[in-house]
This record gives sequence, C-alpha cells and structure tokens, in this order.
Amino acid sequence: MKLRLKILAWCHVVFGGVGLAVFGTLVVAYGLANDRAYDDEFAWMAGGLGLLTLAYFLPSFLGGIGLLRGIPWARAVIWIESAVLALAVPVGTVICAVSLWVLLTTWDTTEAPTYTQIERFVQNSLRSIVLILVALFILGVILGLGYIFRDVIAPPPHQELTPMPTFPPPQVDRPEFTMPELPRAPAQ
Repeated sequence: MKLRLKILAWCHVVFGGVGLAVFGTLVVAYGLANDRAYDDEFAWMAGGLGLLTLAYFLPSFLGGIGLLRGIPWARAVIWIESAVLALAVPVGTVICAVSLWVLLTTWDTTEAPTYTQIERFVQNSLRSIVLILVALFILGVILGLGYIFRDVIAPPPHQELTPMPTFPPPQVDRPEFTMPELPRAPAQ
C-alpha cells in the first residue's frame, strides 16, 4: 500500500472516529440528564447530528478502515464520501480534493474492472472536477467572509422607533348621523 493511501485512510478513520465519538458523547450526555423539558430540542438536534453522522462520519470511518485492510469496496466508499464532502464548503472541499488526488494517483489496474472504469472516467474528467471543486471552495470563502463581515460591509441603518399609541384612544365628538332625504318628483 502506498504511503499516500495509508495517510488518507488514517485521516478518514480519525475524521470519522472523532465525529462518531462526539455524536455518541452528546447522546450519552442527554441520556444522563434528568431534565425532560428539553426533549423537543434534543430531538431536533439529534436528528440533524444523526443525519450528519450518517452522511459524513460513518462512511468516512468505514471507508478508512476498509482502505487500511485493503478491501476493494472501500475505494468506492471514499469516492462517494468525497462527493458528499465537496458540499461541506470550504473544509470538506479541501478534504475532497485531497481524497480524489490520492485515489487517482494510487489506483491499481489489477482491481475489479468496475472500479477501474470508474476511476478512468474520473481521471478523464479530472479538469472539470478540479474546476468544480475550486469554484465550490471560492464560493464557500465568499459566503463565509460575507457572513463574518456582514456588519462592517453594510452596517444596519439607525432606526428611530415611534412610540406606541396609548389606549383607549381619546374620545372624539362625532357628528350625529341623519338620514339623507331624496328629492321628490313633482306631482302632475
């Protein structure tokens, strides 16, 4: 096994392991808490973190262990994980780019033909993939900097609040309503 592939595998094992450990720690901490007033909040938080765990941390951990053991399906898991990590701009995009670079430079032609065909396709479209990853990274940096400096770029205007009206409103003399009379037609 090439050193680059082994380093990539350990990076994915550590990344996935830390994410799984944090999720497990949060679940255990909630289980030990006796305050049931926050069940709804925990359900939302656990649902979101559970989806992140299933999308990012678990496949990364399993793919890293599979790469270390030399299991052929592990490369496919890391390929798919790289596509998912590309959406986690900007850090995930960098991890995705490094993973793709290592997988492309260490592929073996003696592997199963399906994996070789997939990697050859990706190698042929490498320029497009790199441009997409660079664009995602730049987009993430632009959005991140815009969010960080949002108060400096366009500071909120000074607001003058008008006082609320007092209730009940003061009594106003209203004119008395009289029904209008229509003109009568002349008698003939």
